[in-house]
Amino acid sequence: MLFEKLQRDERTRSQAGTAAGIWLGVTQVVLAGVVFYRLYILGQPDSEVRDFQVVLALSIFGHMATQLFVGGLLPVPTLRGMVVAWLLLSGVIVGVCLAVYGMPEVSQWHNTWLPTLAGPAILLCVYRLVAWLGKRRIEGMIGQ
Repeated sequence: MLFEKLQRDERTRSQAGTAAGIWLGVTQVVLAGVVFYRLYILGQPDSEVRDFQVVLALSIFGHMATQLFVGGLLPVPTLRGMVVAWLLLSGVIVGVCLAVYGMPEVSQWHNTWLPTLAGPAILLCVYRLVAWLGKRRIEGMIGQ
C-alpha cells in the first residue's frame, strides 16, 4: 500500500467541514473585494465584472442553500419574523437609495420601487422554503 488508511469519525468530518467553510468564506470575501476594487477603484464599467458578480452570487447563495437543506442549521422564520425581516431589509434599501439617488420619478416605479420591495420578499420566501425543506429532511432522518 502507498497510503495509510485514515480513521474517519464525526470529529474529523466536523473539523474538515469547518475548515472548508472558513476557506469558502475567505474566498467569497476576497472575490467581493476584487469586484469592489475593479468597480470603484479602477472605475471599470459594471459589464466588465458581471462574470465575477455571477460567480460570487452563485457561491454565496449556493452555500447558504446547501447549509439550509443538507444541514438544517438555520431557523425557519415565522410569518411575523418574515414580515419584520422584510420591513428591515426594504427599509434599509429604500433609505440608502433615497439618500444616494433622491426620490425617483413616478413613471419609473418598475425600475425603482418594484425591485426594492419585491426583491427582499422573494429572497425571504426562497429562504423559508429551503429552510423548511431542510428541517423536514432532518426530522425525517431522526424519525427513522
